[in-house]
Amino acid sequence: MDDSPEDFDGRRAEIDYPTRWEYRLIGADEARLRAVVAAVVGQAEYRVAGARPSRSGKWISLAVEVLVIDEAQRDAFFEELAAHEDVRYLL
Repeated sequence: MDDSPEDFDGRRAEIDYPTRWEYRLIGADEARLRAVVAAVVGQAEYRVAGARPSRSGKWISLAVEVLVIDEAQRDAFFEELAAHEDVRYLL
């Protein structure tokens, strides 16, 4: 399955690497989400742009920007983050 970004014509978007890529993580605990990010991205350059709690306070959302070197790394980070038990949703 090809999950690469597409433009409005259904063609694959061209991404010039290295590039900064943003992931949005949603989970129950900010510290645990930050630990997941650090463990998954390892030595890659990244920053957490902000933490936003849900209205109910049950969930927290983190915007994480990571410098990815190629599509394989971008996809690997996505898969590892999405599979982690502390990450409820990943966008």
